[in-house]
Amino acid sequence: MSRITTPAIIDAAPAASHGLLEAVKKQLGWTPNLFRLVGVSPVALEGYLGMSGALSKGALPAQTRERIALAVAEINRCDYCLSAHSYLGKNLAKLDDAE
Repeated sequence: MSRITTPAIIDAAPAASHGLLEAVKKQLGWTPNLFRLVGVSPVALEGYLGMSGALSKGALPAQTRERIALAVAEINRCDYCLSAHSYLGKNLAKLDDAE
């Protein structure tokens, strides 16, 4: 089975993805693997970021969204998602360590 290689750095992604990945890095303080992988297709990255942006404008506050994401990651036993949403919950949504 062939695999898609995740670019190790933003500069290794297609040029059309660089600006979007830099924006993610500026917002989060780093560029998660998921974004670099999706950035292999600039169109897919633009779509993913557009969808994420639209969902962030919903009625639920960031803290509640991250609590839900953490619960789903725990139920799904997805260490990657749990790690990513632990970081987002603590650093962006300002959840305390107990949550």
